[in-house]
Amino acid sequence: MLFTQARGRAVMDLATAETVGTVSACTVAPSPARIAGLRLNTKGRGHHALDWNDVRSFGPDAVVVEEADRIRDEKAIGPDDAAHPAHDPIGKAVLTDTGLDKGTVTDVEFDELSGRISHLVTDEEQIPGDQLIGVGGYAVVVTAPQPLS
Repeated sequence: MLFTQARGRAVMDLATAETVGTVSACTVAPSPARIAGLRLNTKGRGHHALDWNDVRSFGPDAVVVEEADRIRDEKAIGPDDAAHPAHDPIGKAVLTDTGLDKGTVTDVEFDELSGRISHLVTDEEQIPGDQLIGVGGYAVVVTAPQPLS
């Protein structure tokens, strides 16, 4: 699934069957490359985050969380936490570990059951998720392609 297809999806509290927000963005973590968290828009409460481990299911109509108290206020999330907004790759430059510019992340292809990232989609190419080294405030860093011998 492409992350852009998940944007705007309702987030439901399984305990109350209420919509507690909508998916607005994602954060990613390397080794292995995976969705670390979902950034949420919540009614009247600002921006919040949901750790991927707290997602009960990621269905075609909604994301289900066991209990709404699993949702954290983004203001309380430190920059070293993989759910921090700085780890949102969309719109960031992609640089290799040798400094080569690989474009800008336009989307993330992931498995909605496991959260595993199969590809980072740029305006120029699809980069395999296993090449992800890290995501920072400015750029996404991936391993440089190995020259063919």
